[in-house]
Amino acid sequence: MITYAERIFTREYEHDDKKLYATFHPEVIVERDEYAATGRYLVVLLHPDKGLQPFFLNKDDNSGQWQINENDPAIVEDSLLSWCNKQISLSGY
Repeated sequence: MITYAERIFTREYEHDDKKLYATFHPEVIVERDEYAATGRYLVVLLHPDKGLQPFFLNKDDNSGQWQINENDPAIVEDSLLSWCNKQISLSGY
């Protein structure tokens, strides 16, 4: 069995002298014989003003940047979205 557990990672960031966290989970389809990553990430972000914010990121093929899924109701500021992009890049996935 393939495990994707090592691809889940947590990062911390600071906002107004508070340490906040985000976890990054690759989306996986488990109904198949072997797990298959979809290429999206589920991000669970402890937002400084809104509390817990879960949202999906899709990679834009044209820009190479991770963007919030167009159907996702979460509103994440550009600065936090840029931070998420950097964390995924640093993770090596």
